[in-house]
Amino acid sequence: MSDFDAIIIGTGAAGQTVAAELARAGRQVAIVDEREYGGTCALRGCEPKKVLVQAAEVVERAAAQQGNGVAGELRLDWPALIAFKRTFTESTPQRVEDYLKGMGVETLHGRARFRGPASVAVGDEEHTAAHVVIATGARLRPLGIPGEDLVTTSEQLMAAERLGRRVVFLGGGYISMEFAHVAAAAGAAVTVVHRGAHVLAGFDPDLADLLVDGYREAGIDVRLSAPVGAVEREGDALAVVLEDGERVPADLVVHGAGRVPDLDGLDLAAAGVTAGRRGVEVDDHLRSVSNPQVWAVGDAAARGLPLTPVATIQGGVAAANVLGGDRVFDPAVTPSVAFTDPPLAGVGLIEAQAVAQGLAVSGSVVDTTGWASSRRVGARAAGAKVLVEKAAGRVVGAHLLGHHAEDVINVFAVAMTAGLTVADLMALPWAYPTGEWEIRYLV
Repeated sequence: MSDFDAIIIGTGAAGQTVAAELARAGRQVAIVDEREYGGTCALRGCEPKKVLVQAAEVVERAAAQQGNGVAGELRLDWPALIAFKRTFTESTPQRVEDYLKGMGVETLHGRARFRGPASVAVGDEEHTAAHVVIATGARLRPLGIPGEDLVTTSEQLMAAERLGRRVVFLGGGYISMEFAHVAAAAGAAVTVVHRGAHVLAGFDPDLADLLVDGYREAGIDVRLSAPVGAVEREGDALAVVLEDGERVPADLVVHGAGRVPDLDGLDLAAAGVTAGRRGVEVDDHLRSVSNPQVWAVGDAAARGLPLTPVATIQGGVAAANVLGGDRVFDPAVTPSVAFTDPPLAGVGLIEAQAVAQGLAVSGSVVDTTGWASSRRVGARAAGAKVLVEKAAGRVVGAHLLGHHAEDVINVFAVAMTAGLTVADLMALPWAYPTGEWEIRYLV
């Protein structure tokens, strides 16, 4: 007889969803976390990050409107901003734990590790379950360079009382490109060093290049094809040493080189669970391909994009299947947003993917920097690329850079999910003047 019907490892969005759904169905559920309850998004990621981004946007918009009817400079008060950020995170762990307890879930604390196919040890106690759901999220990708211990994490950055005069971000992913403009709005001299030719892999590279142009115009030094060899102390400061020998001085160096599934401490081998670079290998139902008693969701699973909405959906799919259902996770239409300045958003195929699939599509970059909607907010860079399958007239990919891109991209996601054609979108009476109205000029 098992101790529980299910044990969930991890208390982020995915883990909470599984635990709540199973508890509502009357199952005996335990959940465990070695850190505070709540997970990365609520405590160390998207939620607190958006607080910082929103404040930076106020400063950036005011600066962009100088001479256009706005006078007087604003500044970002970093210590006050960090204190405000804490009001969003400090109460979260207790609130999440109380919520789960109220659902009848047994809440455990400590490092979880497998002892068998469906046996999990937490500290000195061992528990068994009919099902184990891995929802451990992701951790920072190891840099593998000398001086890695001198690098600050994004979590540490969002807790720092002092930012530093010169900030260097390693890598050109979400963390670097989002926090770069926040740090610049706070008055820091910011450099981003990235080993690739384009930042923000997975987004349309043409729009990513437009974003880089805008960052450079704003005074952010973005260096592409610039792999890092080491981080070193240089007096009271630091230096990022590029592989070509150039030294980039810094007071703070921030890890923005990506994340990997957080699976190392679980001892998956003891459970016979197969995992690869992207996470636990699962089938369409999110069940482990090598152990039918184990499931994986969110960033821990090798399925879908590593995004909070995806994790939540996967949690629902896994819970339904643990309860005997036959739900399949279909990640076909997943919008994604980088909260850069301005935001970069995308859904569906990028151009290279459409070509690889043999689709005949129309669509090219439209530079919207000179459009009234961009000029009104003083945007340095804005653009769009909408890919339309010629034969069917349906949108297969939409990519937006600009004010309100984070909202308009959801319209394209709905259109793609519903199978709407360009004619359908053109026929809708969009409110004017809005970002959605401009869809008719982009398709």
